[in-house]
Amino acid sequence: MVELDRKFRHAFQDRLVRWYRRNGREFPWRVNASAYQVAVSEILLQQTQAARVQPVYEAFVNRWPRAQDLYGASLADVKALTDPLGYHIRGFWLKELARHIVEYHDGQVPDDLKTLRGIPGLGPYAAAAVYVFGLRRRAALLDTNVARVLTRTVGLPVEGSIYLDGRRLQVLAEALVPARRHFDYHQGLMDLGATICRARSPRCYCCPLRNIYRVVTGGRPVAVWQENDVALVGQRTVGFRVGSRVAVEAS
Repeated sequence: MVELDRKFRHAFQDRLVRWYRRNGREFPWRVNASAYQVAVSEILLQQTQAARVQPVYEAFVNRWPRAQDLYGASLADVKALTDPLGYHIRGFWLKELARHIVEYHDGQVPDDLKTLRGIPGLGPYAAAAVYVFGLRRRAALLDTNVARVLTRTVGLPVEGSIYLDGRRLQVLAEALVPARRHFDYHQGLMDLGATICRARSPRCYCCPLRNIYRVVTGGRPVAVWQENDVALVGQRTVGFRVGSRVAVEAS
């Protein structure tokens, strides 16, 4: 469990949403994409930059716009389109995605997060992304970019580890998701981590969260984790595996 300062929580959510609506990157899977198409994009984006994925995604959904269409395609045809991206197993996962949707869910992407996590090719993050972006439901997303933003902005308890940091960041991510506007909120959070709050050479001067960043402003902690009846405040702004190993500019 984590307790958050209410004013900070509102400012964090509001600034991210407003920044995204002005500065968000444009990708075809963000515009009028079905839940199936979002799932396709998540598998294509695994270990691959979005700029490389975009033309392949557009060709893919033009050729197989529905799960039923992909279900009837040959694996060879799918891999011919996706293998140039590398990570050659993704063609197989895409076929498995279609098979599960068609054979077990009557051609419809399931609207239950637990069920989504059971679909081959969709790990915990991708399943949550389909749930949030494809089905427009409320859930928390946590990848490396998001973890880095949260670590630098909120901070983590001083004592930590790979496991503890991951667990605490998941709890924090869940506590920060707004009741509404969660599509724009999460897109903004990911874009901020990818373009501004970068692992190396972060662009702090143009960050919409700069004056509430824990690593920059210091001051009173805004998050307190309750673990085994002990209160642990967010102070450390450098992570172990997820988050950031590099401190941002404080000037």
